[in-house]
Amino acid sequence: MNNKVYYHTAPYKIETLNNTIALPTKEYVTVKYLYCGICGGDYSTYIGRRNNFPYSLGHEFIGRVINIGNDVSTLHIGDYVISDFNYRCGECSNCISGKSHLCLQNDIQKFTNRAFSQYGNIHKNYLYKIPLFSFLPKACLIEPLSCVIHACNLCKFNKNMDIVINGCGSIGMLFVFYLSKVLSFKNIYINEINKTREKNIIKYFHVKAYKPDIIDKYDYIIECSNSTDGMKKSLDLCSVGNNICIMSHLYGTNTSFVYENICKKELVPIFPLRNGNIDTIKLAINYIDNFWDDDAKDLLGIYDDIYLAFSQKNITGFNKQIVRIPH
Repeated sequence: MNNKVYYHTAPYKIETLNNTIALPTKEYVTVKYLYCGICGGDYSTYIGRRNNFPYSLGHEFIGRVINIGNDVSTLHIGDYVISDFNYRCGECSNCISGKSHLCLQNDIQKFTNRAFSQYGNIHKNYLYKIPLFSFLPKACLIEPLSCVIHACNLCKFNKNMDIVINGCGSIGMLFVFYLSKVLSFKNIYINEINKTREKNIIKYFHVKAYKPDIIDKYDYIIECSNSTDGMKKSLDLCSVGNNICIMSHLYGTNTSFVYENICKKELVPIFPLRNGNIDTIKLAINYIDNFWDDDAKDLLGIYDDIYLAFSQKNITGFNKQIVRIPH
């Protein structure tokens, strides 16, 4: 079967490669990719902060199973699936101790290519069946939401806390969704330099804009800007001894100021990685199915052109960018 794959080959450069997808072997599944969200890591590669080119990207996807290997019994042709793109061997010390997101074989890459493409053969361990949503693109929120749930579990938030979320792109939006909509927290404040994104969030969720004149009010800062300027802002928001959850992974940039601020202010940092155990994925499927209001679809920018989606990611008013995969 002919397959078009979008490869990042240099900063700000995406090229297409045509290859052939064979029938899946044993524990593999052939997935027809339908939609895929752009995550902060994808964008970091696009702008060259990560530079191991060429690279096939895209893991926040919704796809449909079109073929299965002989040793696959949990999935069937026609199933709709998402992935957390953590390979979990189930046998290493981290998997056994409940830290399967840190599996020692996590980067083994048991797939032919990622989801900015038409098709892929993927090992069954990556995949989770989901209900057929009436608005399919919202399934692209499941994997990043699982990362948010894992972060919140580490941070041990409570409803009495005043929490600032700095940056309301994809991850910031999902922190707002989870804390305000699922957990019913009342004291959530947002800081977003893109005022269209800020208005979108305030329109759909019970949150307030951050007020800079209120000093030392906030119990927890959540950094979601994925930029050095945003990181500096989050550190400025922290009073001495404050708690900060850092979701921005600023690979390829000078981040010595982060360590310096943590030391000088004696901050209590949390640096969540990936999404914890598989329970977070199962919870995220349920929460997107039952709590995400389809009327909030205008928070999501659905692009038919992958080049436009990446080039506009930091300037668009959409809080999340999702690519519709052409076939």
